[in-house]
Amino acid sequence: MGFESILGEKKPKKIRPDDIIMPSFFVDLNLDQITQDIMEEQKLYDLRRFYYFKAEDQDEINYRMDVLRELEKEHLRKSVENFALGMRNAREYLGYSMKTDHLVQKQKWKLDAMETYLSSVTRLYEALMKETLSSRGFLLLREWLTGYVSGQDYSNMKDDCSQLMDQFKQLRYSVRIERDKVIIEQEYQEEDYCRELLETFQVKSDMEHVYMQNPFGTNELSALETQILDVLQKLYGEVFQNLKNFDQKYSNFLSEVLNDLEHEVWFYLAFLSYRTKMEQDHYHFCYPILTKEFHIKEAYDLALAKKNAMAQKPVIYNDCYYQEEERFLVITGPNQGGKTTYARALGQILYFASLGLLVPAREARFPVFDIILTHFAVEESINNGAGKLKEELVRLKQMMSKVTERSFVIINEIFTSAASYDSFIMGKRVLDFFMDRRCLGVYVTHIYELTNQDTRIVSMVAALREDNSNVRSFRIVRKPADGISYADTIVSKYQLSYQQVKERLIK
Repeated sequence: MGFESILGEKKPKKIRPDDIIMPSFFVDLNLDQITQDIMEEQKLYDLRRFYYFKAEDQDEINYRMDVLRELEKEHLRKSVENFALGMRNAREYLGYSMKTDHLVQKQKWKLDAMETYLSSVTRLYEALMKETLSSRGFLLLREWLTGYVSGQDYSNMKDDCSQLMDQFKQLRYSVRIERDKVIIEQEYQEEDYCRELLETFQVKSDMEHVYMQNPFGTNELSALETQILDVLQKLYGEVFQNLKNFDQKYSNFLSEVLNDLEHEVWFYLAFLSYRTKMEQDHYHFCYPILTKEFHIKEAYDLALAKKNAMAQKPVIYNDCYYQEEERFLVITGPNQGGKTTYARALGQILYFASLGLLVPAREARFPVFDIILTHFAVEESINNGAGKLKEELVRLKQMMSKVTERSFVIINEIFTSAASYDSFIMGKRVLDFFMDRRCLGVYVTHIYELTNQDTRIVSMVAALREDNSNVRSFRIVRKPADGISYADTIVSKYQLSYQQVKERLIK
């Protein structure tokens, strides 16, 4: 199979801009904030089509992770980045060609674009030939590039471009001003008086020639530059005829494969740049291992991590695992104890793994999930007049219609507007529905009685600090929920025991 994409062995499906819609669970999991931060690393490309759509299957996930591992080599990453920047410059020059109305300038911009394109492709090919590669993505790319650069079409294009560029580099003329006349001649002054003046007076300049701008390289030509070009076409008729022939011969020279490659590599490069910044704040990442087991060590919420890094606050890491027939983690405990953050962290890890990227954890082993389904409590809708409970039930019905055995479900603090008994009954039915379909999930709730209803349920609790039971530890631990321990801490903290209240009333 030949090279089609650096994102997978098959070329990704074309997605219309109108169809690039953020997944519904992004806001629930704070993935909207995280992906925005990543995409900010490269604003010149629309990376949404890469981050809003997961890989097709496990093989494609492994394909991408192998490519990402290769790009962690600094010299290879730099070569790929330089290629992408060169391709961008080539397309920018082609854009200038389309914007100018002057025919010669239009043709010269195309020539400059081709020279930049050929240089970028050749340098990438040479860099890949020097590398010891192991990923299918880069091995297939190198094989394809070998055939491309050794092909007759590429060779002809390179020779034609080189010869014509040499002709323009050898083109010389002088501009002499005499009162109300501007005289253009083929003869030119050998001595560079402007350079001599700069050196004499020690004026610093990065420009090779400061006395006149190249008439072929400006976006808009002045009247003088236009007249100079008209005269030059008469003085160097053969060179400009060659430029015209070149323009007609190469109407479209950019390879579609390499054009796609330029955009696709930023999916990896933007993420690696983001990861580097997070690691500078001492946050860890790992490559997930896709297996039947489910075990995650030292997971954390990326969105919270960034906020805490800015505030110089630590992030608490948590573990997660499922054993044998366990299906749902039911998490209870005090408010603001880290329950929702825990659920979000799991969702973020699973989604980044589905993209074929590193995940925010120390170690991660889990299956490939076909979809992440989330249901987080929302404020009651004022616009449609629906009550909060009704709105939650409508969203649940949509989730239930999509769930499969390979789905991961995250439900956070629903049915809070109902009475406790009703919340318990509805919660039990929701859990039974998803567990009967053998999917895995997390259920965050204040109804601790749900934790002991089924052997497939694992009770997890947002723990308090051992040295101070009034302070949250933000650790989520496997522990039976009794609904009493936190109430005791509140009573103790605010001196609301029976005896303390009684003493106040007596006073």
